[in-house]
Amino acid sequence: MAVPIPYVHIGVGALTMLLCVPLIARKVPMNRFYGIRTRRSFASRRNWYEINAFGGKVLFAFGLFLALFGWYAQDAAPPPTSAWAPLFMVVPFLALLPAVLAIHLASRRLDDR
Repeated sequence: MAVPIPYVHIGVGALTMLLCVPLIARKVPMNRFYGIRTRRSFASRRNWYEINAFGGKVLFAFGLFLALFGWYAQDAAPPPTSAWAPLFMVVPFLALLPAVLAIHLASRRLDDR
């Protein structure tokens, strides 16, 4: 049995929000597995926490958007066998692009100290 597409959006959005809470709360120490890992974020502990807190907020907003989209689009979702299903599945994830760009631009404003 196929999972309805809106449930995927709701699930991924909820998981994203859940994973962002420790980043926003600045509870994730510098590591190579979890968080916003860029050259600037590894430049200092201050940068790590600043970039991850901001990135967590942005990604939390993305997760909220995705979950709300899935919730409100339940009646408009095509069946999983429809030719429109892949498009309906992927297009909401394009909102991740401006989120990643915002994190990148914010990290560029920080010093490398």
